[in-house]
Amino acid sequence: MGNVRLTIDGRPVVVEGGETVLEAARSAGIFIPTICDHKDLTPYGACRMCIVEIEGIRGFPTSCTTPAADGMVVKTQTEELVTLRRRILELMLSGHPNSCLVCEDRELCEQYRPRASKAGRTTRCGFCSNREECTLRHMALDAGPRDLELTTLYSAHNVERNDPFMDRDYNLCILCGRCTRICEKIHGKPAISIINRGRWARPGTAFHKSHVYSGCTFCGACIDICPTGTLTDRFARWYGEPDRSVRSACSICPEGCPLDIRVKDGQAVASVMTAFERESRLCALGRFAFVQLAASPGRLARPMVKEAGEQIGTDWDSAIAGAAERLKGYCGNLAILVNEACSREDRFLYEKLAKAMDAKMGYVPAGQGGDALYPASLMAEILDGKFKAAVLAGAFLEEDALARLEYIVVIDFLPSSASRAADVLFPVAVLPEVSGTYRNAEGLVRKLSAAVSPPGEARWEWTIVRDLGRALNFEGFDYEEVDAVTSEIKGDPALKPFCGNPRQSLDDLPALFRGHHIVDTVCALDAFGLPKSFEVSLPESDGGFDVTKAEEVIPNFRLVTLRAPHIARHARPGQFVMMMVKDTSERTPYTLVDWDAEAGTISLVIEEVGRSSREAAMLKPGHRVAHVSGPLGLPFPIEKKEGAVVLGGGCYGIGAIYPIARALKQAGNRVICVIEAASHYLLFMEKELESVSDELIVATKDGTRGTRGGVQHVFERLAGGGTAISMFVAVGCTFMMRVAAERTRSYGIPLYVALNPIMLDGTGMCGACRVSIDGVTRFACVDGPIFDGHAVDWDELFSRRGAYVREEIESMSQGVEGTEGHHKHAGGAGCACHGD
Repeated sequence: MGNVRLTIDGRPVVVEGGETVLEAARSAGIFIPTICDHKDLTPYGACRMCIVEIEGIRGFPTSCTTPAADGMVVKTQTEELVTLRRRILELMLSGHPNSCLVCEDRELCEQYRPRASKAGRTTRCGFCSNREECTLRHMALDAGPRDLELTTLYSAHNVERNDPFMDRDYNLCILCGRCTRICEKIHGKPAISIINRGRWARPGTAFHKSHVYSGCTFCGACIDICPTGTLTDRFARWYGEPDRSVRSACSICPEGCPLDIRVKDGQAVASVMTAFERESRLCALGRFAFVQLAASPGRLARPMVKEAGEQIGTDWDSAIAGAAERLKGYCGNLAILVNEACSREDRFLYEKLAKAMDAKMGYVPAGQGGDALYPASLMAEILDGKFKAAVLAGAFLEEDALARLEYIVVIDFLPSSASRAADVLFPVAVLPEVSGTYRNAEGLVRKLSAAVSPPGEARWEWTIVRDLGRALNFEGFDYEEVDAVTSEIKGDPALKPFCGNPRQSLDDLPALFRGHHIVDTVCALDAFGLPKSFEVSLPESDGGFDVTKAEEVIPNFRLVTLRAPHIARHARPGQFVMMMVKDTSERTPYTLVDWDAEAGTISLVIEEVGRSSREAAMLKPGHRVAHVSGPLGLPFPIEKKEGAVVLGGGCYGIGAIYPIARALKQAGNRVICVIEAASHYLLFMEKELESVSDELIVATKDGTRGTRGGVQHVFERLAGGGTAISMFVAVGCTFMMRVAAERTRSYGIPLYVALNPIMLDGTGMCGACRVSIDGVTRFACVDGPIFDGHAVDWDELFSRRGAYVREEIESMSQGVEGTEGHHKHAGGAGCACHGD
C-alpha cells in the first residue's frame, strides 16, 4: 500500500499504509492514552480516551479508528484535548470504585499494605485484585486532580461465582468490550456479548445462562485481556501481578499446546495463551488445571521407604540405593508402567532402563487409568502373577493388581493406593516444574521449561530414572543435564490423539493425569461432569446456633444475628466470639456488635475478606452455625470521664464501637462518635450510633459524605481544636489504627485500639495474635483485644499480619457456587473447598 507521511505534534512520521493514527503515534514514541484498544483486536473506539485533533476534520476523532493519511497534521496534547480526556475519565470513574485515588493517605496506605486486601466485591483500589495492573487506575493517577468530582454511582452487583474458574465483578466494568471482542475473534461465535442497558449494561451470556452452557470453552482469553479486573481467574486472583512469564507447553494430554506460565514469588499462578489467536487457544485444563494440579496441597514431597509395613521418610541416596538393590533381583520379572504423555527424555530413559533389566514396558494413554494399558495383554499378565515387581510412574494399578506384586517402586506427585502400597516412593516434579521436550499428537516437538521449583524434595523424573540406572551399574546413564538426554533421542513416536481436539469441546476433556482424577484437585471441573475418585459427604452438626437475621448493610458487610443465649447473658462491650460456620471451617473472630440477653441473641458484623468470612457472609435466616464460643477477651473498662470520649470506627469497626459508645453514654459520658468510609455507599449504622452519641461525625476519603478524610484526621482536628478529650478509641483496619496512633501521640491523650484482626484460635494457645506492648509480649485474644495504641509495636504487627498471606490465598475456595451460594460439588482429595 506504500508509505504514508504525516505530522504528529510537529514531528514528521512515516508509516505503512493502512495503519491508524494511534499506531503511527506509537511508532514515533508519542503516547496517546487508551483503554479499549488492544494490539490483538480490531479498532473499537468505545472509551474515547484516544481522541486527537486533525486539521481539516471536525470534532475530535478517535485515533484508534482513524486511518493515517498523507499530509495529515495531528495534535495529541492540546489544552482542549487534555481537558476532554480528563472529563471522559471522570465520567468513566463515576461508575467505577475510585475513592482510593483521591485519598490523601493513599501512598502511605499502599506502603504499609503493598498487596491489595482480599474482599468479595471490589469497593475501592485497596480491595481490587487488579490494582497493580489496572489501566484505569494508572490513567487517573497520571491525570492529576479532578475537575468535576462526580459522585460514584456504585451499582452493587453481586460477584458472580456460579461458573468454573472465574469470578465476575461487574462493579468494575467500563464496557470497553475487550472481552466480547476477543471471544468473537478466537471462537468465531462469541459466548458473551453486551447485555442490558444504561448503568446495568455489562458483558454476559444470552438469557443469563451459565457459561458452561453458553458455548464458552473456558480458554480464559476474556480474563487475560480485561483491563480492569472485572473478570478474574479465581485461583490466581489474589497473588498479584506476576513477576515473570515462562514459555513452555502443556503435557496433560497429547495436544501439547504451547502456553506461558506466569510466576509470582516462586509459584506458578496461571498458565495462559501465548497469543490472542485462534490457533493458540487453550482448553480448560491447559488454562486452569495446569497450575492447580501442581499447586495441590496433597503433593508428595519426600522419598519414603517401607520398613516393617510402615512408610518412613528417608534421604534420596538411601532411597535410590535401596530400590536399586531390590530391583536387581527382579530382572526379567519387572513391569514398568509409564504415563504416555510424559516428556521425551523421561520416556527415553524408562525404555533404556526397561531394556537393561529385561522388563516389560507398558503405557497408559493420556487421560485414562491403569485399566487402559497397552499393550493390552500387560494387565492380564500382571493379574496372572507373571511379574513380581513393578515401577509405576503414576496411580496406574488398583488394589487387586497391586496385591499380586512383591515389590513396588512408585514415582508420582500425589497420594494414591499405589503410593500407599509402595516399598519405595519417589516424589516427582510435574507440569510447570519440568524441563525437556514433548512430542505431541501432531508429531511436533514442544520445549518444556521449568518455571518454578517442585515442592519439598521432589525431583525431575528423568533424574530419578537416571539415578536408578546408575545405582544398578548400567551403562548409558551418565547424564548431567537434560539437554544431553535430548540429543540422544531419535525416532520417538508421536502421542496417540485423545478423542479429537479437546479445545473444541468440553466433552473431550481428559479425566485423569498420571492416573489421578483431575477433578479431585481441580474441583471446579465438577461442573463438566468429570468423574471423581470418590464422593465426600460432610457430616451435619447435631447442635448449632440458629441464624435469625442476616442482611447486607453495605457491599461485603453483613449484619448477622444468632441465637446464643449463654453468650448474650454474659456479653460485655469490647468482647468478641469465635465462630465456625461448619464443622470443617476455621475458627474466626467476630466482635460483638449487639446482644439481647432477654431474647438470647447476639449480633455480628461480618466483612467478607477470605474463605471463612465468605462462608459466614452466605448465611441466611434459617441457617445454622456449627460453633460459636464466647464471650471472649477482656471487656472495655467503662467509667465516667471528665472530658469527652471520642470513638472512631472504620469498616467492621463502625459496628464494633456501638456497644462501647452505648455503655459509655449510659455511664454519663459525653460521647463523640466518628465513622469513616472510603465513599458514601460504604457507611452503615449511622442511626444506631446517633442514638448513643452526643455528636456523630462522618468522614469519607473521597469527600462524598461529611468531612473529607478519615478517623485520624478528625481525631487530630478535635485534639487541636480545644475540645476537652479524655480518651480516643479507634477500631477498624490495622492501617487506620496505626495512623491514628501516630497522629495523636503528641497530644498526650490516651488512645485505645482493638487488635481482633490478627487472631486465629482465640484461646491464646496458637500464639498467632501475640503483640508487643511497651516491649512486653501480650496475646490479643486473652490479654486484649483492647490495648494502648501508643504502646503497640506497629512495625512488628504489620510484619506478622503478612506472615500468612500465601496460606490465606491458597485456602480460598475454587469451587462453583450455586444459586443459593453453596458449592455444587462435594469436594475431594486436594480440593480446597472444604476443611482447613
